[in-house]
Amino acid sequence: MDWLAVSLLAFVSLVLGVGAGWSVRAGLDRRDENAALNALITDLHLKRPLAPIEPRLIDGAGDEERCRATVLDARDRIIETLSHLRSGSANTDVLMRMSAACTRYLRESTRAPERYQFALMELRDTMVDGVKLLSDARRRVRYRSPGERPTAK
Repeated sequence: MDWLAVSLLAFVSLVLGVGAGWSVRAGLDRRDENAALNALITDLHLKRPLAPIEPRLIDGAGDEERCRATVLDARDRIIETLSHLRSGSANTDVLMRMSAACTRYLRESTRAPERYQFALMELRDTMVDGVKLLSDARRRVRYRSPGERPTAK
């Protein structure tokens, strides 16, 4: 009977050890994901072309190239953030929509550069919705509005 008690104790210890290890790993993965999401949200917050404006038609869009470069960088950051997500994370769909919106902006601003501000505000709406979905106080992911960093005094 002693061997049965020892075997049962060893089995319970093994199960508790595996459970503790899994819990620690899941916590580390969650922390990494939250850190990546916070970094992305901060990066989008600092991108001034994503600030709200009243869009208008522009002849000779010189600013359009700067906006394209900003959106390309934002799309790259979004794709990079995807690599930090846990398997099966609900945030994957949100980031995929945000990346697709960047691609849509790049395509539309190339086809009609004089209307780039309209496309930019559509992109901004998608980014704001995405950041709202990604931010969660319980997970310590803070909301910051894209493009609306305070100006330096």
